[in-house]
Amino acid sequence: MANLDEIKSSARAELQELRDTEGIFKQVNQAKIAITDEDFEQMVLDKAYYDFDQQENGYKTARQAAYPSVMDFIEAYTEKEIGEDSTKWDAYVIKYNQVRTDNPKPSE
Repeated sequence: MANLDEIKSSARAELQELRDTEGIFKQVNQAKIAITDEDFEQMVLDKAYYDFDQQENGYKTARQAAYPSVMDFIEAYTEKEIGEDSTKWDAYVIKYNQVRTDNPKPSE
């Protein structure tokens, strides 16, 4: 995994290429103007912090979106506990574990 300085360097290179080829602009009072060096440095920091956060915590968001719903859990758990059928519970556990496998925590 990359450290923050490596990610900043990568972000700087990516944004510099964009700035050199297409330009990066901001809109001020209905006018499109090129960003300043100060704006550029802030963009580099913002992108680096975002990318670093995604590297460290992106799996959490991916897991939240992929986990079975709370209603699925309640229904499966209830049916298992009242002694009916554990088929839904078994399917829930498989799906839950698959989400964790598909979206692992980053290695340290």
